Amino acid sequence: MNARNEFKKPSDRRLDARLVLAAAQLQAQVDLLVARWLQRRAANVEAAQRLFKSATKPGGEFGFGVGRVISSPRWDESR
Repeated sequence: MNARNEFKKPSDRRLDARLVLAAAQLQAQVDLLVARWLQRRAANVEAAQRLFKSATKPGGEFGFGVGRVISSPRWDESR
């Protein structure tokens, strides 16, 4: 009878501290970049909301809730 030991030998699983530190530093840099990007997006959303609010207020710049209407030079007002 041929008995075989066909099991995988455990590999050397020691962690290299330099690689762990490098990975942690890289992750920290990525996290910082993502946080800055999210902060810029949030600021843009807030600015857009302020602009939208001021543009839709009745009695604003043109008075009595009249929106910004651009008349076409091709539009004949006499008809």
